[in-house]
Amino acid sequence: MKKLLGSALALALLVSVGTANAELLKNFKFGGSVEMSAISGRNFVNFQKEAVGGTGAATDRIGDAQTRIMLNMDWDLLDDVHAKITLGKNNQVYGKFGNGHAAAEDLNTAQTAVMIDQGYFKIDKVFGAIDMTFGRQFYGEPGDLIAYWGPKYDEYGMDITAADGARFDYSGEKAYATVLVLTPARVAGDTGTGIIDAENGQRLAVRGFIVGNKGNENVDGKVYVWNAARHGAAVPGATGAAEAKNDNLYIVGLKAKAKFGGAYGSVEVAKNFGEYRYNPTAGAATGNSGRYAGMAMLINAGLKADVEQIGMFNPWAEFGYGSGDGDTPANDAQNRNFAAIATDYKPGAVYGRFNANNTGGQTFASGANAATAGNGLFNRIIWGVGVKATPTAVNKLTMGVQFYDFNFQNLLIGPGATAAIAGNRHIGSEVDVTGEWKHSENVSLKGTIGNFMPGGYIKNQVNGTVGNHVSSAWLGAMDLAVKF
Repeated sequence: MKKLLGSALALALLVSVGTANAELLKNFKFGGSVEMSAISGRNFVNFQKEAVGGTGAATDRIGDAQTRIMLNMDWDLLDDVHAKITLGKNNQVYGKFGNGHAAAEDLNTAQTAVMIDQGYFKIDKVFGAIDMTFGRQFYGEPGDLIAYWGPKYDEYGMDITAADGARFDYSGEKAYATVLVLTPARVAGDTGTGIIDAENGQRLAVRGFIVGNKGNENVDGKVYVWNAARHGAAVPGATGAAEAKNDNLYIVGLKAKAKFGGAYGSVEVAKNFGEYRYNPTAGAATGNSGRYAGMAMLINAGLKADVEQIGMFNPWAEFGYGSGDGDTPANDAQNRNFAAIATDYKPGAVYGRFNANNTGGQTFASGANAATAGNGLFNRIIWGVGVKATPTAVNKLTMGVQFYDFNFQNLLIGPGATAAIAGNRHIGSEVDVTGEWKHSENVSLKGTIGNFMPGGYIKNQVNGTVGNHVSSAWLGAMDLAVKF
């Protein structure tokens, strides 16, 4: 990727070099975004003002700014064949945690850090009905529960994920269907589910089949079947022996949305099936077979009410349930923890921003217990309420306040259980205050203040250590986005 910046400039210059090249880059469009996230936070690692044992914890205090740049180039290869390339540069941190400063970045370093986040071509109406897309591409919408590849928002590290493969889309008057055959290109590992990223040698293959309705303004729904196969891996986190069987996760689900006047709501239900490969004995070559048996449900509801001469008010509520396992697979050959593939569900400004898959190396609560790090609805019960308001007199400003409560659905019992937890499943609660200024359609500025209050699960563990005073975790963030 070392010369990608130079290549991008050369590509732009080609647009004006003669008739032949102009045809090659027919309908060429150039766009992208520049985003910056400035963060200040403390206590989110061990929930203590003083480090455990007084040894110091520089990583428990953050004060830095990060930048992400994305450049999009679209053009027509032929009348019915379209190409897209997205170049991305992310996770640029100015100022390290604690004392010290980041080293200066020269142009050579910048070039090697630029990635091709998308590079695909799309063929229109093959067989008269199916659009086919081949190459590296994004998929899904931010916040999706099961699978999302693309730019990560409200997450420390400002990561960009993508998947290589093929996508097939059919769109009729009343229904649509999508088939995906993908290999995740840069997906952070989720060792809790047994589904690990391809970078760690796990040869992960993902297939998806989605069918939905269209044409109805008030109600829409879809059903889906996903399969994630971790080929030939003996145990999660290690490249498997040749004779090892596949870890095969299947997810069957339904998602429906509805809106009537100002009221809106959505519900999603998902169920795990398939063969779970685990290894209760360290060093064993082939592992053992269990079954995926988790399930999840996510419900959202809200109301948009326009109060004359005052403003728009949007109260909302959310409830998420993801099953957990109170036993080890060695005992009953079942994995009841709900497993997603590439979840982007991460509520809360503190809990969500430092989720288990962020690329910045800062995992929420890792100093108290890493299991509390947010990772979708894996063994979680999460509920939240909030309200947003846009005053009529200042209609570019939207203010909001939200409350979230986080719990485990189940706790491990028997061998391997942590005695200090004493059966408490409450991870903690969080209050966030936000303000967003919509300068224009393409320019926005958002400020966030968040306070996470540890629950009994964390307190019971921290109170058993040296320096056991538990403190809330605080976060202040400013996010700026410019699209062009």
